[in-house]
Amino acid sequence: YGPLKAEYRQSSGGMAHRRAVSEITGVQPIPGRVSGWRPDVLPGPSDVPDSMPEYRNGSSVKRKDSVARMTWDGLSYVVTTLTRHRPRPRSQINERSRSFAPGTSSHESALEDDVFFEQQAPPASPPFDNTSSDELDANPPVEHRKTLEAPIRYTATTGWKRNPQHVVRTRGEHRKDVGGSRIFSSLLDSVLDNSDRRQYGMGWVGRMFGRSMRRSVQQDEDIQQQLDDLEDHRPMFTYWVTTVQILVLAISLVCYGFGPFGIEMRTRSAHVLVPSLSLQQVDYLEPANFWYGPKAADLIHLGAKFAPCMRIDDKIQQQIEKTRTKERETACCIRNDHSGCVQSSRADCSNTISTWKKWTPRDAGPGGRISGSVCGLDPKYCDAPASVHPYEWPDDITKWPICRKTNTQFSIQKHVPKDKSAEHMICEVIGHPCCIGIHGMCKITTKEYCDFVSGTFHEEASLCSQVSCLDDVCGMVPFYFPEVPDQFYRLWTSLFLHAGILQMLITAVLQCLMMRDLEKLTGSLRIAIIYLGSGIAGNLASAIFVPYRADVGPSGSHFGLLACHIVEVLNAWPMLKHPNQALCKLLSITLFLFVIGLMPWVDNYAHLFGFVFGFLLSYALLPFITFGPYDRQKKIVLIWVCLLSAAFLFICLVLLFYIIPVYDCEVCSYFNCLPITRDFCASQNINFKREEYIV
Repeated sequence: YGPLKAEYRQSSGGMAHRRAVSEITGVQPIPGRVSGWRPDVLPGPSDVPDSMPEYRNGSSVKRKDSVARMTWDGLSYVVTTLTRHRPRPRSQINERSRSFAPGTSSHESALEDDVFFEQQAPPASPPFDNTSSDELDANPPVEHRKTLEAPIRYTATTGWKRNPQHVVRTRGEHRKDVGGSRIFSSLLDSVLDNSDRRQYGMGWVGRMFGRSMRRSVQQDEDIQQQLDDLEDHRPMFTYWVTTVQILVLAISLVCYGFGPFGIEMRTRSAHVLVPSLSLQQVDYLEPANFWYGPKAADLIHLGAKFAPCMRIDDKIQQQIEKTRTKERETACCIRNDHSGCVQSSRADCSNTISTWKKWTPRDAGPGGRISGSVCGLDPKYCDAPASVHPYEWPDDITKWPICRKTNTQFSIQKHVPKDKSAEHMICEVIGHPCCIGIHGMCKITTKEYCDFVSGTFHEEASLCSQVSCLDDVCGMVPFYFPEVPDQFYRLWTSLFLHAGILQMLITAVLQCLMMRDLEKLTGSLRIAIIYLGSGIAGNLASAIFVPYRADVGPSGSHFGLLACHIVEVLNAWPMLKHPNQALCKLLSITLFLFVIGLMPWVDNYAHLFGFVFGFLLSYALLPFITFGPYDRQKKIVLIWVCLLSAAFLFICLVLLFYIIPVYDCEVCSYFNCLPITRDFCASQNINFKREEYIV
């Protein structure tokens, strides 16, 4: 009969075909019925099936899973179902809010998107006969099953747009499972959900005040496109600066402790040993801190805004020169009973129990000196620094250095008390310079007295002219030149300091609510410029008009953030239903906060100039929406005007601070603190009740 036909021959893999399979014709599937394919000849009862049939596209039959495997799959399904998060319901506004590209593409790009994401047509199916549905094959091919339901593609990137015919889901509707079981629809919902996106013109303040938007303006195609193009940002700067401020406050409280708490002056009294070698009652006053934090002197050490540490203050320099002039007329007052000695003036040395040893032209000191003597200090008995040519000590005790090493002649002289020329070197020195307060006050007194008034005792020095009390008051990095204050960096270091726990709580709440909300809209760089620029300008203005007060805290920066909200209302004016009400509410809050600034420990000048600089910088840096080509040109011009105005105003403040300083402005102090009571606006210094005593 000849060889077998090609379709009946044994294949290369050793498999034999028993029947031919007809070609699949391109017949469209009937709606409501599952499309499938069948061989043209049904197997008969006497036919022996092949061990490995290939009538299904050559794929092998999947073996049935084991009982252990099915049990494990069931447990996994139960756990996954219980732990799966439900998607967050979205309102109509939140549906339109997104940080990715809009869901519906424009008409211009519809063809491009359709071509790029065109779905493949399902393969043609063979014609159906009139058999019942139970005769159809229940297991269609794998490739064809994948085309029965085309999955919706989701992505978190901004480079795609949906087809125009895509229908937006209603509220509460769940997505279908995407792909396999590795990524669940709830996970994609949580990733793509941005219902808390910062809405332009609204924000946290707008929601708190019940602000509403005009739908007619929002639905404008050009405005909607601008709103969609706005980027969302993470509030990283807000988290960073708040964390740093909390850590700085915690460290300062650990190192310096708490000062007196209250709103009035706090009085302390005790019996203290004074240079007369007697116990004397000493009373002193110091201002309390109602923010519950460190004392004013400790805050200055940490970097508070304090003008005398930032520039040469003529008023303080005049006081220092006055003290040195008095010190030139002092001499060593030696007790007659050899109980000790102290440097004092002629009026403060008792003629009855003490001897005032003053060099005169008839009774000159070493080398014919007439300025002196000084208790415990003499150029004749000092080896380091030695008084030798050309480095001889001048005949002015206020210019004498601190002696670091005495010679052996002085050691021998201490055992010869009969020598009257060296009795000011032999006696026990009772008093040394003590720096008291925050205004550079120096007094020669005992260590017990200095410790009681929280002063800095300089046991190594003999005269007040040998110490710099401003160095002790200011702390931080020493001055580059000893008597020239140059700590200008206090303008921004004070932004990270707080007067106490209560002020820190207010700062944290304002920044986590108001500043965090603004940073989502503006970004970290812009909000950092507004925050730091407003704070630095506010501190500079405060240092000009209230130079002798130590102030800390970012109050100027907070008023700059308040100005940001006002600028946002002005930029979104056509989009708001009631813009006048929104603006009046913000201005009312601003006025109320300026009234609060009349209290002590609240810097109202920092509030005012921080608000002004924040307003100018916000107009220049905040993202804006234009309502026409003319509006865009006008806002660009306004940006340049605001930037130049802010720069000009800052230059004027620098000139007022360094070139034309303001020292005495009594009216200016009323704007910063209104004296409701006698001690309500007490100076942040220590005031002594007892006058100078006689030794």
